[in-house]
Amino acid sequence: MTAQFWIVLALLLLIGAASVALVLDGRQTRMDRHVEAALSTSVSASAPSIRRPKLAAKGLLLHRLANYKAGIPQAIHPLYILLAGAIAAMAVFYLNSLFEYPLLYATVAAFIVALMVVRGLFGSQRHRFVNQLFRQMPDTIGLVTSAVRSGLPIGEAFRSIAREMPEPTAGQFAIIINELNLGRPIEEAMEDVYRRTEVAEYGFFAVTLAVQMKAGGSLCDTLQTLADTVRQRVGMADRAKAMAGEVIFSSRALSVSPVVIGAMLYMVSPQMVDLLFTDPTGRKLLAYAGCSVLTGSLVMRWMVRRGTTL
Repeated sequence: MTAQFWIVLALLLLIGAASVALVLDGRQTRMDRHVEAALSTSVSASAPSIRRPKLAAKGLLLHRLANYKAGIPQAIHPLYILLAGAIAAMAVFYLNSLFEYPLLYATVAAFIVALMVVRGLFGSQRHRFVNQLFRQMPDTIGLVTSAVRSGLPIGEAFRSIAREMPEPTAGQFAIIINELNLGRPIEEAMEDVYRRTEVAEYGFFAVTLAVQMKAGGSLCDTLQTLADTVRQRVGMADRAKAMAGEVIFSSRALSVSPVVIGAMLYMVSPQMVDLLFTDPTGRKLLAYAGCSVLTGSLVMRWMVRRGTTL
């Protein structure tokens, strides 16, 4: 048995253990949330609480490392994402059999690549989920405003959103309805949506409902103002993305250009490019070049996303 075999086996076992921990911790988090919602109204605020103090999530460090958030539904099962990370790590070991780098360097590179793949897939799903919620927010508030103006209670407006709005908004409001049925205050249920999704507009919505419940006044006018504000933010996000289109295209072109130029050079003079695969020094240069291009591409993508996020 070679050392690489045992390293790959250890990686697979670690990823399997991590997948089980992620699934179990996500299930436990959902159960704790429902139990807390049920108990929050059954105990008087002035009475001493016999519940144990809330502990930090057992897998919080693992979640942060993997860029995983339990409250966000995953289009791709976490197990498959971790499997993709394991495949990426094994691909690094396979490439190292061609480049013949020290085993320690290959192990570190495999860990970094696997972590980047896992974080990237989780982050991509999270970004897509948040973006869909953000863009559906004006229609959501408009539907609540119309229902309240027609004389319906706000709880019934939330039920209509859970029935009529597309995902992921319908799923989040279905969770709100379940918590309201358990006796959770409506502003706290809405605040939990903000904490799960980290969409700032849901935080605005929760604050608006909390102030309205305590101070009174016209809820329709307040919601209409909030809907106009959110609609302006959505328009600003679209304009920022359109203005950054040239930068995005330039960053992608710079990332692809080394591969295109290398292919053209190979077509013109194959023997010159073959040195990068046959000569030990050429292999090192090729590995350094690939790492540099990948790092530059990730940095440019991070800068573009940071500059276009409201």
